[in-house]
Amino acid sequence: MKSSVSIVRCPGYDVDRVLDGLRQSINLIGGIQTFIKRGDRVLLKPNLLYGKSPEKAVTTHPAIVKGMIQIIREVGGIPFIGDSPSIGSLTRTAEKAGIKAMADEMKCSLVEFNRPVLPFKEGGKIFKQLEIDQTVLEADVVINLPKWKTHAQMLLTLGVKNLFGCIPGSRKALWHLKVGDDRKAFAQILLDVYQIIQPSLTILDGIVGMEGNGPNSGQPIEMGLILASRDSLSLDQIACDLLGISRRTLLTNRVALEQGIGEDKIEVLGERVEEVRISNFKLPTLSQIDWGLPRFLSKALKNALTSKPIIDQERCKRCDQCTEICPPKALSNQVKDMVFDYKQCIRCFCCLEVCPEGAISIKPGWVLRLVGRKQKAVGN
Repeated sequence: MKSSVSIVRCPGYDVDRVLDGLRQSINLIGGIQTFIKRGDRVLLKPNLLYGKSPEKAVTTHPAIVKGMIQIIREVGGIPFIGDSPSIGSLTRTAEKAGIKAMADEMKCSLVEFNRPVLPFKEGGKIFKQLEIDQTVLEADVVINLPKWKTHAQMLLTLGVKNLFGCIPGSRKALWHLKVGDDRKAFAQILLDVYQIIQPSLTILDGIVGMEGNGPNSGQPIEMGLILASRDSLSLDQIACDLLGISRRTLLTNRVALEQGIGEDKIEVLGERVEEVRISNFKLPTLSQIDWGLPRFLSKALKNALTSKPIIDQERCKRCDQCTEICPPKALSNQVKDMVFDYKQCIRCFCCLEVCPEGAISIKPGWVLRLVGRKQKAVGN
């Protein structure tokens, strides 16, 4: 069965222009009435990773969420906004991200994900005990609103990755700890969450994205695009095409394709990929090399074969948000400096995600520096 992804140009966050871009992107794949019936309770799941202003490109822009609220109400749907930020309450995070003011203006409720339950239907393919927030499972329709960003561990955070926020609060840290530094296992968790939730519609905020040291401390980059699809996996694959990298470079895509998921032909509607490619997009430093070495040897050479988080001590304000979120507690606030225990560090880069000062960055191991590799298109 062929899936469709629409690509629409939208140069800026003027609310009328964004509303028009959203309408176009949704109409190209069937129109909002094909996703929502009158009276449906519609969950809007933006990326509300961390409370920063919209121009920092850390979170889904308020204009995108506002436009979707209006479109949903036009067909009689009842929208509400939900997420589970990495640090702090949803209200505080949404306030800093400009979402709360918009939600108040639109009289649209904010619901924090804090009720973890096992899904009514069977769990994921590999991970059977994934607890999803009850609010997500009770919604009649889930609309996924990711932000186009880089991600230190997973390369990019797009449609599939955005749904990890449907696992409430501290449960996310527990899953990071469970899989450790196995990036492929973490990609499998993300795929399992996606298959449990199966959002009806995914719309990617690619008007201004983030490149470099994402997902919290990278640089905004103007791309001027909105993408929409019924299928988050298809959307993620087309995003890779737009960056000029192999679809399998994104590990969630690779894991899915290895299982025969997402292999269907993708129809691109609206703008042609060749006409809106994003050139010179800065991907994050490769987090590890898969040499296929025996586990005992890979473990012994862990620091050489992987990247690790490092702290700019002068930039650090000692707020302790990184120590609070670190799943293995591999980071401590000592007398003079913040100190990593790299033997315990699982390279989840949660510390980088939440650092409000951008004081944490990625340093490649000496093997990575020797070969000078970056995360590029690798079509295996």
